[in-house]
Amino acid sequence: MNLMFRKILYILLLLNLLRIIPGCCECDETTRPFSFNKTDIVNLNNTGPWPEYTDSDTMRPAAVAFSVSLFDSAGYFYAQAPAVETFGFSKAQAFAKCDCAFPFMANQHLTDIRIESLTPLSPDLPAGDVSALFVAKPTSNAASGNLYIPLNDLCRQTIGKVYYDGGIESFELYLKTTVQHAEVRFAFQFTFSDNLVLRDTTRLITIAER
Repeated sequence: MNLMFRKILYILLLLNLLRIIPGCCECDETTRPFSFNKTDIVNLNNTGPWPEYTDSDTMRPAAVAFSVSLFDSAGYFYAQAPAVETFGFSKAQAFAKCDCAFPFMANQHLTDIRIESLTPLSPDLPAGDVSALFVAKPTSNAASGNLYIPLNDLCRQTIGKVYYDGGIESFELYLKTTVQHAEVRFAFQFTFSDNLVLRDTTRLITIAER
């Protein structure tokens, strides 16, 4: 019985030690600077309960949506994990691995998003600026959860923002109106606080029949 009790006590002590050590990690919270200079636009299938990435260039009239990513082409989002200290163990050789996030902060923030339709959307909506017809949904470090927000609000959320997902600003854009044209295409313009302007264009989207 004594031996069994000692074994149980040893296991309990070991489990507690494994819980304590990670909790004593001191993660490096110093932000790594990076600059937005690249965009990527992916079509979204917005016909189901949840939007999904799709390679298809066909969308429903009332389900036109895109996923946008802004990032640094230098690849800072692949940075190594910061060194950690645990109890007195040496860095990177601690008894337990610490789960430290990588904090990044951009050298600039979004100040404006402009979306232009290169084709008419309907008889009443000719080609031109359609920014007001889109709403945004942040997907990186989202503070607004599942809420759709105006484009200006999305820009304001990037001021002083710390990124723990690798220095990528990602969000989804949803067209609020129903398209009545057979094909549509959009040009995006992203303006930053340092006067940088990034432009990108979607592929030609075929609107499926109702």
